[in-house]
Amino acid sequence: MNPSGRLPGLPPSPGPSPAEPFVADLSEGAEAGVYLALLELLDEGLLITGDEVVLDANSAACRLLGRDYRDLAGRPLANLFPDGQAFLAARARLLIEGERRGRLDFALPDGGVRTLEFNCAPRLRPGIHAIILSPPAAGADDETGGPGLAALQPAAGGARTFDDAPSMSMYLTSHDPLTGLANRRMLEARFGDCAVHAAGRHASIAILRLDLDGFAAVNRSLGESAGDETLRRIARRLAATAGPEALVARERSDSFIVLLPEPDLPGSAEQFADRLLRAVAEPFELGGGPQRITASAGLALYPQDGRNLDTLLRNARSALEQARRLGGNCCSAFHTRLDGPGFDSSQLERGLRHALQADELTLHFQPLVDARSGRTRAGEALLRWRHPEFGLLPYRQFMNAVGDPRLLADVGDWVLATACHHAADWPPAHEGTRLRLTVNVSVEQLMRGDFAARVAAALRTSGLKADRLELDLDEKVLALDSPTLAATLERIAATGVRLSIDDFGRGLSSIPRLRRYPLAALKLDPELVRAVGRSEDSEAIVEAVGALAGTLGLEIYARGVENRGQQAFLCALDCHLQQGPLFGRPLAAREFVAATAAAVSGGDRIRRHP
Repeated sequence: MNPSGRLPGLPPSPGPSPAEPFVADLSEGAEAGVYLALLELLDEGLLITGDEVVLDANSAACRLLGRDYRDLAGRPLANLFPDGQAFLAARARLLIEGERRGRLDFALPDGGVRTLEFNCAPRLRPGIHAIILSPPAAGADDETGGPGLAALQPAAGGARTFDDAPSMSMYLTSHDPLTGLANRRMLEARFGDCAVHAAGRHASIAILRLDLDGFAAVNRSLGESAGDETLRRIARRLAATAGPEALVARERSDSFIVLLPEPDLPGSAEQFADRLLRAVAEPFELGGGPQRITASAGLALYPQDGRNLDTLLRNARSALEQARRLGGNCCSAFHTRLDGPGFDSSQLERGLRHALQADELTLHFQPLVDARSGRTRAGEALLRWRHPEFGLLPYRQFMNAVGDPRLLADVGDWVLATACHHAADWPPAHEGTRLRLTVNVSVEQLMRGDFAARVAAALRTSGLKADRLELDLDEKVLALDSPTLAATLERIAATGVRLSIDDFGRGLSSIPRLRRYPLAALKLDPELVRAVGRSEDSEAIVEAVGALAGTLGLEIYARGVENRGQQAFLCALDCHLQQGPLFGRPLAAREFVAATAAAVSGGDRIRRHP
């Protein structure tokens, strides 16, 4: 009998009380119960585990582990190990490498550690494992030649030393040798167990794919040794921030995968991702000076975004690419209905009409920085939709699905009016100057005959001065030969509002039309900027656009700047106003104001950059 007074493997009496937690019934008839009862006569300890929980234990196991039965049955298996990393290493040895015999270090209730020999019989049934424990023979060595658990498992990012080749080989089958994080093999095994558990509980699993922004520049500027040290430091930060419940794995180079079992809500997974990104972005000392590196992340959830690991990783990669398109240093969630072939865009269009009236739209602001001083000079308004089902959606994930030009114009007008109200209350920047507001304007808005009047109304209602507003026009505007449009832009420019062409460089055939409208600036296409340092053709185009802007007396801005090499290249072209992951991610309106005020009061920049 167990210390609880029942046969091992049989469930407690109906209506379990808090003093006697429910234990799953492992028996399939009387034979199983009799067999387990006979094991009570043995000196060896028996643990039955499943879903990373101790399902049952005999008296000998309780005695060896120094615990009462009620402190074992129904409790997480991880509780038996000195720490979370030790538990993951034990899982790897028993369930990934398939080790059958050896030694493990177990945590005692008084804080001590006891080394026990084990004999493992994994997968008696799907998800069910048996572990037999016994005291180590005096002076005997581990038959596998492997050291104790503590000698095998490093903290993430730490250097490893091993007493023998088998120990090293066993470790490398489940861990990344550079960072000490899990590798793909351990991730697959962990996901398999979590998926079985989640399916039974109708729960979720979050898969996060995380890539460092501009990491190649670290290797080029500081050397590969510094790059390796950067990866080790990032690994330690990720492991510490993720906590023991999550698994952090290194996929390749500067790419990481994080598995979070059972987030409370989809929003909880996004908050978890945001904590990881903030941890990565904290500056650190390396190479004789402060360094800062950011990351972009893509999020996919089991089972709604995929029921196997390959599908989830593919969808997380798709979301990661979206995060990069949004400027990096942010997380984007994969949305099956938005990306899938069966999605009905008319449903999204109807929802957006409702969102205009239901206060579901909001604005974030991304800083536009003087790259010479690091000081913020403007904030770009970026539309977000707080969708009741899909969460926070960046505008590119829903505006591209809208076909009604009147709806596009209505949404654009809302952005203009709301952004002006926000900017009117922005605190003074450095030396008393006021930050400028930049707002993207669609062709559909411009083609409304009263657009100049609506710009004037937004300024008048908000109290924002005209010279603090800049309207970013799509490059497609240059292809329109419309006297009405030209007259509209002339009236707007006459009030002091600045006009610029956004994402310039996609269609260089529009260059001859630049004199058609009263423009003040050109903003480089982010894809061209991100290719600086990787593509000579892109660099040549950027140089040509810079020379053209100087000839026409236009300012030139850069979006999508990821690293210091791009920053220096652009500054050499007199492109000093820059935006992108290197200088800061988009911030909610209140966060943008708080960061601006803090930078002014501290005499510092809104975001430090390397």
